[in-house]
Amino acid sequence: MYTCVWHRSPRGNPLAIYRKQQELAPHMRAVWIVRKQDLADLPPEIEYVTPRTIAYLRLIATAKYFVDDANPHWSVPQRDGQIYVETHHGTALKYMGADRHYSGKRPSDSTIVTMHRRAQRWTYSLTTSPFLTEVWRRAYNNGCAQLPTGSPRNDRLVNATDEQRAAARARLGLHDDENALLYMPTWRVRRGAKEADFDVTAFAERLPAKTRLLIRDHYYHDKTSRNMVPDTVIDVSRGWEVEDLYLASDALITDYSSAMFDYALVDKPMLLFCFDWDRYRFERGTYFDITVDAPGEVTFYAAALLDAVRTGSYLAPHYAEQRDSFRRRFCTYERGNAAELVVRKVFLGEDVVTEEPPSDGSIPASVRGWTPHPHVSHPEDPALEPRLPPAPPTLLH
Repeated sequence: MYTCVWHRSPRGNPLAIYRKQQELAPHMRAVWIVRKQDLADLPPEIEYVTPRTIAYLRLIATAKYFVDDANPHWSVPQRDGQIYVETHHGTALKYMGADRHYSGKRPSDSTIVTMHRRAQRWTYSLTTSPFLTEVWRRAYNNGCAQLPTGSPRNDRLVNATDEQRAAARARLGLHDDENALLYMPTWRVRRGAKEADFDVTAFAERLPAKTRLLIRDHYYHDKTSRNMVPDTVIDVSRGWEVEDLYLASDALITDYSSAMFDYALVDKPMLLFCFDWDRYRFERGTYFDITVDAPGEVTFYAAALLDAVRTGSYLAPHYAEQRDSFRRRFCTYERGNAAELVVRKVFLGEDVVTEEPPSDGSIPASVRGWTPHPHVSHPEDPALEPRLPPAPPTLLH
């Protein structure tokens, strides 16, 4: 059984494992759970069931293996012998599981208990670094085996060729002399797809000549759409595998999205637009201060972001060193063979070799410099107070 991001169309880590399973273990029957509104995007060769149907309940009750990148919501009891592979769908910057909180408040005890009960299904949890291993252990506390394989979806990035990059750009209609900036903002509870305090249209209209903006909204925004944007903008929110966008683009603009951890593998420049950092880390909570440990230039205002693009300051050589440090700390286990390791170990029962994180409780050298931000380390502390700056000025209208 395969499913991803709560039964959306196949993508990400589950899709990468499925493809490798079809190659190495084609004798195994593979069935996806896909919600009805995404069926039009399904390739004809994929077998599927839709949620809340008899076929769906039968699949959950009888499948031997489960591959999922989000915590399951179903209530059907787990059968003895079922094996559950939790791939996750990104490296954690924001608080996850039992760590998460909203506006300084933890979830209710009943919510945490429900989340932990669901996580008890997990047999294996995939991890990309010693940092993430410890996050998963603490946030979900379920005793499952942590597999230090890297993210299967990132195998394509590690093994990418110049020909694959050129093909991805050609499919997007990008010319060789065009600079493609991929904008991938994270999800915020209080905003829809179009940020209230960032005028994307004005930003796009003021970009340098031969610069194209690719916009990839968070999947939680798939029921909404942006207002009209200039012709220079390409909306890649639907119908594109994000790995193709990473390969095709020349730089990434994001805020607190886990996209930055994957994008580090293609070793291209990144710009972090952290206009609401103090508010975000208070409302959502983060494991470390990304404005300090950033893989690229950090800006806090739209005008500064535009200036960085116009002047090319984000291309400075020292940002390459920051990306290398970031990659070593947070992409430690990314070797380009994650999907194969999962299929061989979990489905075929082979004794594959994977690098294990330290077992003595010490902090690995690769993450020794990481320190949780004091404002989010202890959200239960009554002294915690938000530091909310005034809303930054919007870009010139």
